[in-house]
Amino acid sequence: MYDVYANNPQSQPTTPPAPEKVLRFDRGYISSLPGILKGVQLLCNLIGFICIKVSNIWISSIPYNLLYWICMVITTFLLLSYSFHVVEKHDRWPWLKLEFFYCCVVVLIYIILAIIATVIGEGGYAVGFFGFCAIIAYGFDGFLKYKAWKRGLPPQ
Repeated sequence: MYDVYANNPQSQPTTPPAPEKVLRFDRGYISSLPGILKGVQLLCNLIGFICIKVSNIWISSIPYNLLYWICMVITTFLLLSYSFHVVEKHDRWPWLKLEFFYCCVVVLIYIILAIIATVIGEGGYAVGFFGFCAIIAYGFDGFLKYKAWKRGLPPQ
């Protein structure tokens, strides 16, 4: 009567293998809200850099140049990382937390430098305007990263 159970032990259900993490280009990320924000951030950095070079503001031009180029490099790295799914491949890194803190630091530095560039003088209004646009873009991106981080969502 119980021989059937002894000869045929219960087998554990097999789980399907995890999907392979490959690098691929995703055009859809660039048209998503975070991708558009990163594009706006890059555009504001580039136009602000051009404006600071054209204007005669020599006091704040060195910190502004450093900020623009550091932000250009890091934001381009993040855009390419999300576009090519590097974020999924290295999913053990706290991407959302790191990007949230990066956005917060950039916003604070942009506020200081945009005020200095606007107050000091000639040609600083354009630099201040594009700095303000970058503050909005980085601030909103940081807000989205914070919400996703607190909800426990994956970065991509």
